[in-house]
Amino acid sequence: MFGLVNYRRHPENPNYIVFGFNSEAEALVFEAELNKYKTRFEKDVEGNVYLYAIAESSMDEANKANAAVTVAFKDPMVKNKILRYSLLILMALLIVIGIVGYVKNSKKTQNEEEPNLKDTTTLVE
Repeated sequence: MFGLVNYRRHPENPNYIVFGFNSEAEALVFEAELNKYKTRFEKDVEGNVYLYAIAESSMDEANKANAAVTVAFKDPMVKNKILRYSLLILMALLIVIGIVGYVKNSKKTQNEEEPNLKDTTTLVE
């Protein structure tokens, strides 16, 4: 219904933005954040969607409240803790190996002297 973001323009009044949430818990956090910022809003429930209409002039506060909801209900990308920390350790090891390889290679190239190139051209008359 809302696409990639959870808000859209009000269908009847273009001065309002409508935020939608699929769970009551998300809606309650959003509402608490709006109250914290003293932002006026209208709310409604259509089926399983909790809707909040907010004036476009209060969009900054609404975006902060929406971000708080995202933070509160965000799932980790890798849910298995063992796999998550294994990936972090693997990435750290790869970075360390890359740095060690770079340092060793740069020391090797600094220690090498430029070879003396002989003039191999001969003039034939």
